[in-house]
Amino acid sequence: MTKRPWVDFQNIRSQSFVRDMMSGALDIAPDDLVDMGAVGGPISIVVAYAQDTLLFDASGRTTKVSTRNSYLSLPRDARVNKFGIAYRPEAKLWLHKTLAGIVIGAADYLYQTHGWTTVIYDGLRTVEGAYNLYIQAQDSDMDSGLLSMPGTSAHNKGLAVDSMMYFDSGREVPMGGHFDHLNMSTNGRYYIGSAVSAEAIENRRIREAAFLRSAFSQGLLIAPLRNEFWDDRLPENREDLWRVLDSAARAIGRSLLTFEDEALRTSHREIFAEKWENWDYDQFLYRWRQFFAKHENELERTIGAVMPPLIEKTEFYHGNYHPIYDEHLRKSGKHQTDELLEP
Repeated sequence: MTKRPWVDFQNIRSQSFVRDMMSGALDIAPDDLVDMGAVGGPISIVVAYAQDTLLFDASGRTTKVSTRNSYLSLPRDARVNKFGIAYRPEAKLWLHKTLAGIVIGAADYLYQTHGWTTVIYDGLRTVEGAYNLYIQAQDSDMDSGLLSMPGTSAHNKGLAVDSMMYFDSGREVPMGGHFDHLNMSTNGRYYIGSAVSAEAIENRRIREAAFLRSAFSQGLLIAPLRNEFWDDRLPENREDLWRVLDSAARAIGRSLLTFEDEALRTSHREIFAEKWENWDYDQFLYRWRQFFAKHENELERTIGAVMPPLIEKTEFYHGNYHPIYDEHLRKSGKHQTDELLEP
């Protein structure tokens, strides 16, 4: 794959805002970003793309290798950073305040109920940082969907977070793979095959339910990335509302989409969109009530709520915000990159 030049990504603006809610997407101010390393509590920070010495060892712990050459000699799936250094060494892990509150609530709940510490590997990925990752990525990373094009992700707004959970012993909670696991065939939250243990599948469900619980308790939404069990984010716009419903269904052990729906999603997008994506918020609430009728007790027990927020808000959707560029953060010192890599 021939990599595109930086000039192609210099002025990306969101076009996916909810048009009958606002006239245009909003800029995110530096003051809207929360330093997750300063939050404290059961949250630990590893800025994955600012280092190339950490590995996942066979015991389920994250350890440090002595030299960069040793790191590069490891299989990619053993490396915490699969791509290469994309951020400056001093980069902090920032999240937009809306998502930060959800992550804090989920981390607190998981620690109180299971003793798990939440380790955050990536949050805000400025467009420049995303470009540096893109330049170093393998073609397979882009083809599989492991990495998005610069400017197109909720990460570029601080409205997506990559995290894993650890026991107090320092061992990773089994989830059927690590952060940025390369086997995309087993990374999906809907995966139920034999390659991932029943324990790991249940841990994924517990993790997902905690994020839903936290979001709903704060009057917000969360629409976890279906293809990556470690990625939690806001829905992009109303077309993603079905993914909120999908997540809640999974949390109580149900499936929203039938096999036919899944096939439509990949091969007949227009038909799928007509059935699942062309909703306004009231239709979403109606579908929710319809799908979860007689399952209210399970919802309450699992995610702490029977219904999502009843009133739609601008901050529900990451499409309502523009991507963030380091050039707009330098004055505040919150920038992630000092230089751009060459294609």
